[in-house]
Amino acid sequence: MMPPRLAELHAALKEEERAERDALAHWATCSLDERIAAGVAFPRLTVEEGYWAGRQYRIVARAPKGVWLHDGIDGGDSVVVTVGGQVLSGRCRGNDGRVVDITLSEPVDSGAGIDVGLRADPSTWIRYRQALERASELDTPLVRALLTAEVDEAEQEGATLSGLNSSQVAAADHALRANALAAIHGPPGTGKTRVIGALLAELVRRGDTPWALADSNAAVDHLTLTAHKLGLNVVRLGAVSRIHPDVEALSLDSRLKTGPFAAALAALNRDISRATDFRERKRLIQQRRGVAEQAQDHVLQGADVIACTFGSLGRWASKLPTPHTAVVDEATQATEPAVWVAVPWVQRLIVVGDPEQLGPVTRVPGSALEMSALERLMMAGLEAPMLSVQHRMDGRIRALVKRVYGPAYTDHSSVSIQALSGLPSVLSAPLTDVPTWFIDTAGSGLAEVMDPATRSLANPGEAQVVGLLIGELEALGVARSSIAVIAPYSAQVARLKAVLPGVEVATVNAYQGRERDVIIVSWVRSNGDAALGFVADTRRLTVSLTRARRALFQVGDSATLCGHPRFAALVDDIANAGGLASVFEPPWDGVLSA
Repeated sequence: MMPPRLAELHAALKEEERAERDALAHWATCSLDERIAAGVAFPRLTVEEGYWAGRQYRIVARAPKGVWLHDGIDGGDSVVVTVGGQVLSGRCRGNDGRVVDITLSEPVDSGAGIDVGLRADPSTWIRYRQALERASELDTPLVRALLTAEVDEAEQEGATLSGLNSSQVAAADHALRANALAAIHGPPGTGKTRVIGALLAELVRRGDTPWALADSNAAVDHLTLTAHKLGLNVVRLGAVSRIHPDVEALSLDSRLKTGPFAAALAALNRDISRATDFRERKRLIQQRRGVAEQAQDHVLQGADVIACTFGSLGRWASKLPTPHTAVVDEATQATEPAVWVAVPWVQRLIVVGDPEQLGPVTRVPGSALEMSALERLMMAGLEAPMLSVQHRMDGRIRALVKRVYGPAYTDHSSVSIQALSGLPSVLSAPLTDVPTWFIDTAGSGLAEVMDPATRSLANPGEAQVVGLLIGELEALGVARSSIAVIAPYSAQVARLKAVLPGVEVATVNAYQGRERDVIIVSWVRSNGDAALGFVADTRRLTVSLTRARRALFQVGDSATLCGHPRFAALVDDIANAGGLASVFEPPWDGVLSA
């Protein structure tokens, strides 16, 4: 019988899969323009070229002239491709905004027009449910610890690791001594990845072949580079289209192309592409599969560390060298079933993250998937030493979250004062000397609007203020490449991208785990009801406040936002530091007369 918590997660996965399927079914009844706006379809694309790549037919399709494709469909997503009256299933390998790379099981003529939309793919849900079912049949110290948050007294060997501060050393030592389960609480900028790198290196030194895991590809890429820079032979699993170019050389695909079996695989691929007889082609494909398996085994058996997402782990776990330990980064972003994918294969799990930042993204309100494993375990009393010294933010920015993390969360001396005006190319002025600003739009009429197709919110007036602010910063010598703009709503992100060429723009969720010298936040919400929606999630506020290294600018309507006590305290703190401005004051009043 499945333990109650696992049964609850199993049922929640089915509900989440059903919600995803229902959402796509709803969009299928809508117009193409509505589907495009929702990020579940592209405008009609034109196939530029196609060719057989092993058993799959790979096409490259281009967007209409002048059209920039959204990123709602990207590498790894399952898609449905309609060409003429034919409907084909496929997978997107990549999307650079102009050209889309797709694999299909059947060929498509060059020059053909195709319609591409997202397709419900149950494979990840199935793998997660299978992981829960497999774990429910086990009675191991790790399974018991994950279910109860009770751990056996530590018996493993600790370590004094060089290059870490005292709180990092204490956390790493705690993790290494744990028999089955250990947690580390890492607030923003405190060096979670640095600690994980030290742990991986120490585990390899002890003869382990640890897994480095995370929910997002960006986090896994960061772990991969960290391990590589420490001299570890790390192999990055996953679709190349979802791996950052800086990491691609460390991917399994790249290793196969440069390994001792590369020539044999290339020759077989060439023979397959030339084969016209069905039986001969089938024989060559089978032969290639055998050689590819040998090549993969050669690469994986030689690895020090295997790095991948939980989705990739579900596909690869049975083919990998069995480790003693798996280390999970950004553990609060992953749904709990994702973490259970590793459990049947390892004896010890080290989970690292911050429950004060954003948790898993789910479709079903109130789902059991909304609470991460790390958050649940910490609430149940699992000890999680906190990394306490942050190396990212000007200390005056860090002070904005002092109520969240308490007095133990402090600044390294190198960042206690690091305003924008400290950069060689930047002039001294109030905007560059004061690191925290709130540009208040209250009473200005710069109200939120709802996108009729996506139901997401935007604020055109705030977008204008952001544009004006970037112009002021550029005039003071701040490079656009030093600036990132974030907003809680995708509709506002789309609007900002359209008017801010050369500036990185993303949702708050997408920017978790990242940083930039200058962060500008557009809060969007401005209405007569003081309605905040999910902006009221204090974890989203914590993420937004902790991405900037040197300067944090926020644009918002205090009359709407400050109905929430934490926003009210935030605006008071910024006002006391001299960074509160009104859109009725110059230069911001320029948007009111535009």
